[in-house]
Amino acid sequence: MILHRHHLHRAFTLIELLVVIAIIAILIGLLLPAVQKVREAAARAKCANHLKQISLALHNHHDTHERLPPSQTYSGTTPFRLWPTFILPQLEQEYLFRLYRTDLMWNDPLNQVAVQQNIPVLICPSSPSGTANSSGGLNYGKLEYSPILDIDAGLIATGLLAPWNGDPQGPMSYTRSCKLIEISDGTSQTILIAEISGRPDEYLFGKRNGTTDVAGWATANSINPINFDGWKTDGSEQFGPCAINCSNKHEVYSFHTGGANTAFADGRVQFLRASIDIKVMAALVTSRGGEVIAGNGY
Repeated sequence: MILHRHHLHRAFTLIELLVVIAIIAILIGLLLPAVQKVREAAARAKCANHLKQISLALHNHHDTHERLPPSQTYSGTTPFRLWPTFILPQLEQEYLFRLYRTDLMWNDPLNQVAVQQNIPVLICPSSPSGTANSSGGLNYGKLEYSPILDIDAGLIATGLLAPWNGDPQGPMSYTRSCKLIEISDGTSQTILIAEISGRPDEYLFGKRNGTTDVAGWATANSINPINFDGWKTDGSEQFGPCAINCSNKHEVYSFHTGGANTAFADGRVQFLRASIDIKVMAALVTSRGGEVIAGNGY
């Protein structure tokens, strides 16, 4: 006689199932912040790489033309032209360089085919997609990096930079086409390009605060490029001691934790702390200010 042995399979109880689900939820909760940190670290590194490419393009332009491009053209007889339009070939955008009409204004409808194109190297991957970059029925490819023209007279007037007696100009000011050799503060102590992310949405201390003007690689307007104002720590208005990640309307701003990426005139890219002293930041903005900066000042 053959005996058949029957195996009984015990099912999960409801409590056991709930325990398993809870354990999985806890593990996911522990993993998500780690995944987000890894993603942000990768985005920050990619952003730094973008600035490196932009810096190299500016240096290549300098090698060819023996000077940096101006931040923008500013003349009653010459159409406004923003700095990226000068280095499109060095950014491997020869097609857009040929397509963009320099004899026309940036917002001329005949330039729309060119200026509406997004150029990936000019956009930080950490920046939110946000509002469409549009104005007057026309669209513009975004720009999230900018030279800093100068130190705003309003910030100097507060006395926060005292004693102040330097030249407020940056290396790429309005219409001024600077040679690297003219940066008397030293190329390793002078910011060439910095992050200013999130526009046309306006952000204050990490929170969206409406919209500002369009910010595109061809849009030469009141917020392109920027100068250095500082911001009040209560978020109320400009001309205060906060130098980085305070407001993106007209200041250095990123969506990275603790600071922002910048490219210096010597070609290197450095992450500047959001806690940087306003005097140190101002000294890094000027190209011929005559300031002395400690090596650990930023």
